[in-house]
Amino acid sequence: FAGFTGASFEQRHMATLLDGETLTTATLHELGEKQRGSVALDPTAKARVEASREIVDRIVSTDEVVYGINTGFGLFSNVTVSADKLCALQDNLIRSHSAGCGEPLTRERSRRLLALRINVLAKGHSGIRAEVLEQMIAAFNADCIPVVPSKGTVGASGDLAPLSHIALGLMGEGDMWDPQGGIAPAAEVLARANLTPIRLGAKEGLAMINGTQLIASLGAEAVERAGRAARLADYIAALSLEVLCGTNRAFDPLIHCVRPHSGQMESAARVRSVLMPTAPSELCMSHPKQVQDAYSLRCVPQVHGITQDTIEFVRRILNTELNSATDNPMVFTQEQVDASESLRTSDGDRIACKDAPGGNGRKGDGQDIKAADASPPPASANAGAKPVDPLEAANRKIAALERQLEQERQEKRAGGPGWSFFKKDTDTRRSIEGGGLIISGGNFHGEYPAKVLDFLAIAVTEIANIAERRIERLCNPSLSGLPAFLVADGGFNSGFMIAHCTAAALASENKVLCHPSSVDTISTSAAKEDHVSMGGFAARKALEVVQNVETVLAIELLAACQGLEFHRPLKTTKPLENLHALVRKHVRPWDGDRQMSPDIEAALRLVQSGEALRAVEQGLGA
Repeated sequence: FAGFTGASFEQRHMATLLDGETLTTATLHELGEKQRGSVALDPTAKARVEASREIVDRIVSTDEVVYGINTGFGLFSNVTVSADKLCALQDNLIRSHSAGCGEPLTRERSRRLLALRINVLAKGHSGIRAEVLEQMIAAFNADCIPVVPSKGTVGASGDLAPLSHIALGLMGEGDMWDPQGGIAPAAEVLARANLTPIRLGAKEGLAMINGTQLIASLGAEAVERAGRAARLADYIAALSLEVLCGTNRAFDPLIHCVRPHSGQMESAARVRSVLMPTAPSELCMSHPKQVQDAYSLRCVPQVHGITQDTIEFVRRILNTELNSATDNPMVFTQEQVDASESLRTSDGDRIACKDAPGGNGRKGDGQDIKAADASPPPASANAGAKPVDPLEAANRKIAALERQLEQERQEKRAGGPGWSFFKKDTDTRRSIEGGGLIISGGNFHGEYPAKVLDFLAIAVTEIANIAERRIERLCNPSLSGLPAFLVADGGFNSGFMIAHCTAAALASENKVLCHPSSVDTISTSAAKEDHVSMGGFAARKALEVVQNVETVLAIELLAACQGLEFHRPLKTTKPLENLHALVRKHVRPWDGDRQMSPDIEAALRLVQSGEALRAVEQGLGA
């Protein structure tokens, strides 16, 4: 396999093939950990990459003027760059765009960012050389990961600053995470790994930085952690219900089948599975059943369920985004162009293709002519309608052409001689001599991942809101029947008093963090980029919200386990006893006051690592 410089035999054996088509949030999340293996370029993807690059090379050899290849960028797209400066143009782009700020992303998050950019380039619409892609893979496999500041993207035109820092490190400039530990100059890290810095050719700098990969890679982590937390939340809520001597009636499948939201039904089923895996627990049978419980217990499926449905929606959108071409301009082979012809709608005005645009009904300068303006509709489409008069149809054609000419005259007056034609021919759509097509579009805009990560934050924060209410019930003797703040000798001991305050603080903090960043926009790049997604902030906020939710769940888990101590020798069900036993391996019962933070951290590790979830599922025989 190519691209395995610095990888061990075991890493090669576990390599994840990146093809631009099949990467999932779960796999990307795992790739953040070095021990999870390495990556390799799928052979089919490599062929696509090579075919795309051949088109770029052909443009360079013929001196055709095409945006992103031999022009400036953004507002400078009307500036043509000579052939002898094309490589320096790409270097300048990377250096100037490496303008991020703030704390660096963790090594794991930068690994995901690099892996995702490799996957998107493997889709084969960016015009990058296969050997450059192999160099990126080699750096990833050797764990030579560029340092990326966490702030500085507005999420359109892609995550330019963060991705530029990725490219800068691979060029041997800036800093890298050293596989031996810490941060060091990128040139030194690459040299120690026997890796050669990347030398960019035409279009390759732009190809490496145009896209939504920061938003999507952070989003992949957020949605995977949120999914794990949401499933565990059902089991922790069930343990709290047991400790509070609640009833399991509210989880009867009859109730949920008549409001058949999938998340709600799944949440209720999970709670039932641990409350009555075979039979009710000793603890459940020891007390009279209440008629009904407070909402924080009774409505767990309704509240947790919509969170889980939202998580699945977000995961579906992100899985599409992880395998989407988000470059600009985009390169299409003639074969892709030809294959798209049949996917255009009958009126030639709308594009309904998956891989590449067609050409029916489209003028050579990239301007669509409405079918109603260009020609009368076919008779079959207007059966029974009044026949179109040929003279009237001709007049419509003339009127359409006059409108187009007037528009071009206005653009020429506004932009100077030749600007209208240049803009359309190079910045919008360009057929390439010898076959192929270069098209400028807006796939780099981060609105999709930005919006769904705002949705994710809003949905998952409700897990913390309702968990905090259950912690209050566990700590409040008038609601629980347990000792105040879950500690003996209250007054001398304060028990979980401030642990509950911590949970309340985090739940309230989330309410501010859930303000959606994607409803904001700000104009950049001299108004060329006049609407942006703010997706980078949406992703960072979503991760912070998830972290807070995990911590609140850790506190509830500790409180529920402590409450169970006051019911001994009675036992709950096997799955919940497994969960209690796991916690007790790391945190001893609260017999008297001690520092609480280490206990919260220990429980948080059980939540985040998946250990707590596995303990319950093992008790269920899963």
